[in-house]
Order: sequence, then C-alpha cells, then structure tokens
Amino acid sequence: MVATLINKMSDKFDLFSDYTCELGEGPFWDSIKNRLLWVDIIGKKIISQSMKSSDVDTIEVDGNPGCAVLSSDGGLVVGIDNNISLINNEGGVEKLTGTKEGEGLRFNDGKCDPSGRFWIGSMDRKEKQKIGSLYSWNPIEGLVNREQGITVSNGIGWSPDHDLFYYIDSPTRKVSAYDFDLSTGRIENKRMFITFNEEDGFPDGMTVDNAGRLWIAFWGGSKIMCIDAHTKKVEEVILFPVSKITSCAFGGEQMDQLFVTSAKVQVTEDDEPMAGKTFIVSPGVKGLPSFNLKLI
Repeated sequence: MVATLINKMSDKFDLFSDYTCELGEGPFWDSIKNRLLWVDIIGKKIISQSMKSSDVDTIEVDGNPGCAVLSSDGGLVVGIDNNISLINNEGGVEKLTGTKEGEGLRFNDGKCDPSGRFWIGSMDRKEKQKIGSLYSWNPIEGLVNREQGITVSNGIGWSPDHDLFYYIDSPTRKVSAYDFDLSTGRIENKRMFITFNEEDGFPDGMTVDNAGRLWIAFWGGSKIMCIDAHTKKVEEVILFPVSKITSCAFGGEQMDQLFVTSAKVQVTEDDEPMAGKTFIVSPGVKGLPSFNLKLI
C-alpha cells in the first residue's frame, strides 16, 4: 500500500480551460505550438487551447477518441474506437491501423515512447471483463500486442532513463512496473509497483517528472498523487473540487506546468460545477516531454 502522506494541498490549482468535457482525457503538450491537446471521449471531440489564449479549437470525430498525439510531421494521430487514425488539416480521417476486438471494446489512454512508438490500450466498454490489451504501433513494427487480460487500460509512463515502463489497469488499483527495452519496445519482468486503497479512488492517467516521480490522477478520488519512484512514498497530494480526475501531463514553455483533465460523468452541475474542466497546476518541478509518433 502507499506510504505516509507528506504534503496535501487543496489550493494549488487554477482553471486552464473553461471548456467542459463529458469525459476529458489524454492531455498532450504540443511544444511547437505551445498548446495543450486533449479529448472528450463521450463528446467525441479533440480539443486544443494555447497558453496565450482562452480560445478553444475542437475537432468532432465519428467515434470515441481515447487519446490524441502528434506525429513527427505535425499531424494529429488519434485512437478512435478500435482504430488508430491520422487526421489532416481539413479534418479528413485516414486509418493507419486497427484491432479486430469488436464493438464491446475501445481504445483508451495512450502516448508515445521516446523512440516514437505509439502505446495505446483497449478497455471493456462495460468495465467488467479482462478482455482488453496493451498495444504499441509504428509503421515499421506494425501493431504489437504487448499485454493481455486488461479491463480498463489507463496510465502509461516511462522512467527518465527509459529503463522502466509503468502501467495502470484501473480496476486493479495498482501501478505495475516492467523492465523496458527502448530499442525493441519489449516489456518484461512485470511486478507490482504500488497498490492504492479503496478510499483513494481508481488510479487513472499518469505522467512522470524529470526526477522520476509518478503523478497519478484518481477517478473518484478528487486528486493527483505524486509518488517517489524509489521510496514509494506519497510526496504530495493535490486536491480538486471535482471527483473524477482523469489524467495529467506536464507542459508549458519550461515544462513546469501540470495540466489536469476531469469528467462530469454521473455527477450534477449543482454538486460539482467545475466537473469536466481542465486545470493547471504549478507543482514546483519539471516534467518529461510528450513524445511524437515517428512516421518515417
């Protein structure tokens, strides 16, 4: 179980975007355009907003987008339902690859490793059965099934030296760690890294800072929790006025801002008026960058 709490802060966040998502997820920092990308899975939209403006751009897609990343040529790559697709500047969609898992599953969280592979996991839409998988994809290796028996594939992250891979299957309330080979994408020697209590909620999306600490969002827990990778102690908890915190990513010009997405699923506006908003936090540390998908 998690170790003793060190810091607990409830007033550290600001509102980054006033745009309200049904199910906000997958924040991705675009360092070229100085903007945040994220998705509304239920709302079927890909959203972007720059640091210098409150204007929001949206792209509507035909399906549930689990996550969005950028490709090496600046294109937008999205996991929609069971497909990985490229969206061009005119909004056209080109399928790059896909699974044959069927309508009962869909892609959820995903991100790219430092070599440019796109890692993306699938989940049971009913969140009951262990029928999902974790995949990686690039044009050379194709779609590779890296892990099976997943119920709700969620947080993905790597240690700063790229020797460790962290992964969350939310209903287990655990973060698993694997040995990671960056050259091949192989993950092996799976072990339990940390287990959370029921009162914490369900671990959801996560990111890693440049010191190797894990920053984990908690669905039903109203918080982001920072875990020291060596001691496994909780170094900080950031509380939010919404129950369903879904994911987080570092960004900003100095990579010292933490962007936090949320959902308003099964909550009322009276109870949680800020549910579905995207928040920004200055945690006093710097994060690792969001990597792009290498197409060539």
